[in-house]
Amino acid sequence: MEDHYLVLAAIGFATLVMAWLPSISKRIKVSFPIILLFIGFLLFYIGTPLQWPDPLWNDQGLMYFSEAIVIIALMGAGLKIGSVFSFSAWKRPLLLVFIAMPITMAAAYFLGVYFLALSVPSSLLLAAILAPTDPVLAAEVQLDEPTREKEPEDKRRFTLTTEAGLNDGMAFPFTYLAVMVAQAGGWAALNFSDWFWDKLLLKVVIGIILGIIIGRIIGYLLDRLHIVTGVKTFDGFVSLSLTFMSYGLTELLHGYGFLAVFFVGLTLRYYEKISGDYKKKMHDFIHEIERLLLTVWIILFGGSLLNGILTLTNWKGILFAFGFILIIRPLAGYISLIGVNDPKRSKLAVGFLGIRGIGSVFYLAWAFMQYDNFENKNELYGITAYVILISIVIHGLTAPSIIDYFAKRKEYPNPPEKKG
Repeated sequence: MEDHYLVLAAIGFATLVMAWLPSISKRIKVSFPIILLFIGFLLFYIGTPLQWPDPLWNDQGLMYFSEAIVIIALMGAGLKIGSVFSFSAWKRPLLLVFIAMPITMAAAYFLGVYFLALSVPSSLLLAAILAPTDPVLAAEVQLDEPTREKEPEDKRRFTLTTEAGLNDGMAFPFTYLAVMVAQAGGWAALNFSDWFWDKLLLKVVIGIILGIIIGRIIGYLLDRLHIVTGVKTFDGFVSLSLTFMSYGLTELLHGYGFLAVFFVGLTLRYYEKISGDYKKKMHDFIHEIERLLLTVWIILFGGSLLNGILTLTNWKGILFAFGFILIIRPLAGYISLIGVNDPKRSKLAVGFLGIRGIGSVFYLAWAFMQYDNFENKNELYGITAYVILISIVIHGLTAPSIIDYFAKRKEYPNPPEKKG
């Protein structure tokens, strides 16, 4: 019983600290995941009897826990984005998804094969799981709350928020590809048309369409039901209910639930007949749940770091992780934005702030649940852990200052011309 009470006290302490961490991190200009990571180190070091990874989590438990956090974060990301319909605002995240993401995957794949000496399926899986930016750990570089502007004031935050919402679903087809290549035994035996038409096109389209339809239906109900029947709700937990319902329903109907959840939140945000205050209430509720689960996840991740997960790869894996965070993603992001009329420093900032995290762990666990004979399983976990750790530390020490720098400069791509 003493262990039970100790666990409750430890979790209560960590989540209580989290209530102040966002405010503290803004003052000291250090992202709060770094502080949570050290709390995880401390709780592991003093022997708190949590179910620490040893050094790996159980694949199924890891998949379900990470899945819940990611879909909750995706709903929050969708609800943050205001009435931004113009192509000039959306072209940046779309370029990151359709240009930077493929460049990133190609680089990771070839390095996996020729530098890390991984098998082809394992290299494909490594490329797929590291492709998406994280909607959870990247909260501090995203929009703070639902925005109402037709054009976002901070285009960097808008771009990073929207990219994270889109590319978490777009990475799924390539995770499927890695699993299908592994099951087939190589490229030659792969049924490419099945992957292209079903896993890439059909499931993506179904996910987007169902997300929009569900968002429109719920938006209509929230707007009209109380007028017709007198039945109304202003409960923030509706956003959490919608998250699980839309995700589960879309997966059952052969679509990508990650995309559906993001588009449900986005569609509700666009549904202007719903009170803006109620939208904010839904966003705030889902955001608090996200922070609560994130606290637990990072603490357990911190324990796994001290418990040996970093020993599962060698110096090549460590070098790859640093190169991925410091070179591959920033370069791919910058290349994708070359044609955008933004200052060079703004493009560099967006490229650099491609934070990796919990989504990568979900995809890795999901792939191992689909096919349990992947080669290099432990090494993939080790490399992923290094990528997340390096991202937490490097981005955590730099992102607040970068965002603050642009906020103070109020720098825009097209400054007004001087008269005369």
